[in-house]
Amino acid sequence: MLYYTVKITNLEINNSVFLAPMSGYTDSSFRQLCKKMGAGMVYTEFVSSEGIVRESEKSFNYLKFCTAERPIGIQMFGHNPQVMADAAVIIEERYKPDLIDLNFGCSVRKVVSKNAGAALLKDLPLLESITKSVVHAVQTPVTAKIRAGWNQQSIVVQNVAEILQNAGIAGITLHPRTASDGFRNKANWTLIAELKKMVSIPVIGNGDIRTPEDALRMEKITGCDAVMIGRAAIGNPWIFRQIGQLQRGEQGYTGPTLAEKVAMCLSQIRLERQFSDDDHVNRIMKKFYRYYVHGFPNAAEIRNRLVNSKSLDQTVETLQNLLESVREKVD
Repeated sequence: MLYYTVKITNLEINNSVFLAPMSGYTDSSFRQLCKKMGAGMVYTEFVSSEGIVRESEKSFNYLKFCTAERPIGIQMFGHNPQVMADAAVIIEERYKPDLIDLNFGCSVRKVVSKNAGAALLKDLPLLESITKSVVHAVQTPVTAKIRAGWNQQSIVVQNVAEILQNAGIAGITLHPRTASDGFRNKANWTLIAELKKMVSIPVIGNGDIRTPEDALRMEKITGCDAVMIGRAAIGNPWIFRQIGQLQRGEQGYTGPTLAEKVAMCLSQIRLERQFSDDDHVNRIMKKFYRYYVHGFPNAAEIRNRLVNSKSLDQTVETLQNLLESVREKVD
């Protein structure tokens, strides 16, 4: 079963289903919802080490979290070993996360163009230097998230894993696609199984977990210590509860009702309002609506009404009316 404690150095995580760090999605509000639904570990959106050392307010805003989100990892990216180390020290001292995670897997152009993220899979000496600098600079456990390589002609999982483990990394998350793949092609779970056999530190599997059944299948096939859920959790924090139900041997799992979907969306808005003004919340929530209203009659019409809403008050009113309507149909 997946539902067991995962130990990363001295950190004990009470279950082995994690929420992936996703830029633009996994802010504090959404992380809190996922924790309530059963996520064992959550991560911040990734943040630039350069922004941290420059004390950018925008960068620091990404790092805010509440006690209810623990255990939590702060993920950062960069290309300069000293800057990465300095940023890690600032993060440790100011925020005291449970983990610091190094992003060696992001394939977004604005990241790799700075020789950061997955671009470091083409420069293993620099990747090693960054890792050693950060590990030696902090007491907090340091983990890393990687991809299989830059492209199919340069699969470097084994080389990178050896470097990371020797440098003192406490755990590795592998998304077994290449940077060039993006999210195309099938994730090669065999690489996760091979990685698990070659290292003595925890391995977290990531990629192509679309359903609760996929999570259990990944664990069975690869033997990984934990699974990490990314896109399948967007607007669907229930996936953590559902995986837990399967792990406990329950016969199937329960999906959210239409009323639960609307209520969860309203909960996310209430949490977002604690951090940001209404105009900002109205903008950032628009990317979630298509997930929350999926499965509704006239879903496209509802989504368009929410996305085109001129104010957050108007959005909330629309959702509250929708909640009442679906409750009436049940009654």
